[in-house]
Amino acid sequence: MKKINIISFAVMFILLLPTFTSAQLVKIGLGGGLTQVLAPDALTKEVSEGGLGYSTEWNAGVVGKVDLPLIPFTPRAFILYHSLSGSGSTPPELFKAVQAEGDVEYSQSILEIGVGAQYNFIPAPLGFDPYIALDLSYSNFGKGKVNDQEIPGSDGFSRFGGGVGIGSEITIIPMINLDLYLSYKMFNLTGKEDGEDTISAVTLDAFIIFNFL
Repeated sequence: MKKINIISFAVMFILLLPTFTSAQLVKIGLGGGLTQVLAPDALTKEVSEGGLGYSTEWNAGVVGKVDLPLIPFTPRAFILYHSLSGSGSTPPELFKAVQAEGDVEYSQSILEIGVGAQYNFIPAPLGFDPYIALDLSYSNFGKGKVNDQEIPGSDGFSRFGGGVGIGSEITIIPMINLDLYLSYKMFNLTGKEDGEDTISAVTLDAFIIFNFL
């Protein structure tokens, strides 16, 4: 009986395999949106208070997904470039440290590369497909700049982080969707140096998704 069950399972697997592989749908999306830095205070405080004044700035990137039949989870991968900046009047005690006086503009970039999975919790052809997602990421922080000049001693560094979000794909026309995604990210969960604060942000993005069989 055990041998018959194994043979039956093998036959079913072989019969279903072509359907499984042919039904895969590869999705590639292009877009971007807004990045709102939430913490730490050293990044978000006003420049006049000794911070960098980072607030809401833009991001841009690509996202890729693979829809798998009979499975509610969709593997995903993405690359996002975040541009951060803040401006204001520097406190006198920082003039020498940043080699600038008066009004200054701080800037920095984050290149985020991530993988994860999304769970489509209403698997029905409704014209929209809501989901929740969990991501792991590798982020490369560019050198800090003030007035487009590199800040002395401000070297670039890399960290590992993660995020969680909620989104929805909305059908525009066959084979093209609009993907809206709101996420909470922590860019440096691991690999931090002693005393390094966690850098967190909220992003709101829109991607034009192209579907390929």
